[in-house]
Amino acid sequence: MKTFVPHDYQIDGIQFLLTTAHAGLVWKPGLGKTVSVLTMLKILKDKGMMKRALIVAPRQVAQNVWPDEIRKWAHTPHMTLDVLHGKNKDDILARSKADILVVTPEGLDWLVNTNKITHVRPFDKVGANILIVDESSYFRHGTSLRFKNLRSVLHEFQRRIILTGTPAPRGYEDLFTQAYILDMGGALGRYITHYRMQYFVNVAKPGSTYGEWVLRAGAAEEINRRLQPLILHSDAFGKFHMPDLVKQTVTVTLPPAARKHYDEFEKHFYLALESGEEISPPNAAAKGNKLRQIANGFAYDANHKGALIHTEKIERLAQLVNDLQGEPALVLYEYNADKERILHALPAAVCLTDAGNDTGRVISEFNAGNIPVLLAHPASAGHGLNLQGAAMHVIWYGPSWNLEWDEQATARVWRQGNPARQVFVHTLIARNTMDERVAAVLHSKDRTQKALLEALKRKPQALVVA
Repeated sequence: MKTFVPHDYQIDGIQFLLTTAHAGLVWKPGLGKTVSVLTMLKILKDKGMMKRALIVAPRQVAQNVWPDEIRKWAHTPHMTLDVLHGKNKDDILARSKADILVVTPEGLDWLVNTNKITHVRPFDKVGANILIVDESSYFRHGTSLRFKNLRSVLHEFQRRIILTGTPAPRGYEDLFTQAYILDMGGALGRYITHYRMQYFVNVAKPGSTYGEWVLRAGAAEEINRRLQPLILHSDAFGKFHMPDLVKQTVTVTLPPAARKHYDEFEKHFYLALESGEEISPPNAAAKGNKLRQIANGFAYDANHKGALIHTEKIERLAQLVNDLQGEPALVLYEYNADKERILHALPAAVCLTDAGNDTGRVISEFNAGNIPVLLAHPASAGHGLNLQGAAMHVIWYGPSWNLEWDEQATARVWRQGNPARQVFVHTLIARNTMDERVAAVLHSKDRTQKALLEALKRKPQALVVA
């Protein structure tokens, strides 16, 4: 077990959580949100102010991060935790006396709704007065079932906390539901429609029936002002050792035949495969997706089978991994067809996405340096996992549209505790293809979020428990 010696920004965070009943920690991945929250819960428990805490977290984080963290620190082992997941979750809840219960966003449907057979609502057995939503950006869609389920029980909690490193991966529209979890409409209103009408204007967008919501002049500043009492932001990277982050673009040139396929598809919206089959995307979005597939080396046919287009990118990946000479690398893919080809090209690779119940062992082996290539989809490895034990390389098989995936997945390796002096992020980009446009759009989204986070920075407060 480790002794927790908090950094100054963590002391500020713990104070903020204790003094603010509805609080959001917007911290970059790797800054220690989890241990800060556990410390806050311990203080509240010692003061008799905690009945029980309910944590909502993505599956990998729920099953691995929170249980590992509570065992890791010398000041928290006396606190107990149960994960409500799997076939036996009803039995676990029925017998649980744990201080902390953890459920996945998908598990909320089971938890908060009355069972049609037993006529029992499992949530009634929880008895928690503190809600913690880990990776709150999972709830950014107000029409999603997970948000509706969570919203139905928000009033049951005296304290509500959200944790995230990427609150607005697609812009300010993503903030409404996360703010609602905290104050149920106090800062940004109770309805997304009113929020949009007040702060946004709808503009026409090519290929879209409903247009696009764009911030009005001065709206960002007003939203930031309203959220500031609820949010504590810190990047804190200058306050302790972090490896230097070195980003490298690894360019790939499409061979002539693939270049011809790509250009014809881009111009005519179709691709004639060697088999003679035509793939015709229904709209511009599907076209862009197909162009990314071709840049990677394949295209899904009508039966969703990956038809081979070229091998340049997979060969460049194999060369890059070979150049690393056994130094562990996290390789991130987006399409299953890419995953299959990568596993075939790199026999020593282990796929974390497919590990299932073996996930904990795979993570331990990778952190020990015993797995040279860990393959993962950013949606499943993008939050909470600690993969910094031995790795100093992150390889993106292609750039992602998703800022949250990009930041969170990279931060599995580039985080506090990595012993390396540098962490390298290699992104494979096919020259003169959609890859380059995706990278440019991602950079644009990044600027939007950085402006938001900068505006949310606060000064520390005195320690007074609310």
